[in-house]
Amino acid sequence: MKTKLSLLFFISIIFISCDPENDFYLKGKISDKNDKSKITNAEIEFICYTGNREWNFEKNIAETNKHGIFNDTIVSLSRFDSIKIVINERGYLTKEIMSERNKWKINSGFMKTEFNIDFGNIELNKK
Repeated sequence: MKTKLSLLFFISIIFISCDPENDFYLKGKISDKNDKSKITNAEIEFICYTGNREWNFEKNIAETNKHGIFNDTIVSLSRFDSIKIVINERGYLTKEIMSERNKWKINSGFMKTEFNIDFGNIELNKK
């Protein structure tokens, strides 16, 4: 009986750990289009897509730091085809940018794939 329980436990551990993890590292910098100044505390919303399906997460909003830079990580069992960011800041027009997988740097390892997505310098227009 102990042998069967041990075997069942071992097999369950293997199956639980079979789903590969995908880490999506997102970064970029937000600045004013006219005077090139950094924009702090801008709100960046991440929306992920696989095909036509939109994925919603509990935490899908980040903010820029005092240098106007945002860095965030999305950990998912799903691989996304594209990620859209929506940038909102008071006094500026909302901006949306879509990035697709063919533009990402991808590092594959055992049971984990890392996607590095650099949105570069994004300039916002004042209202």
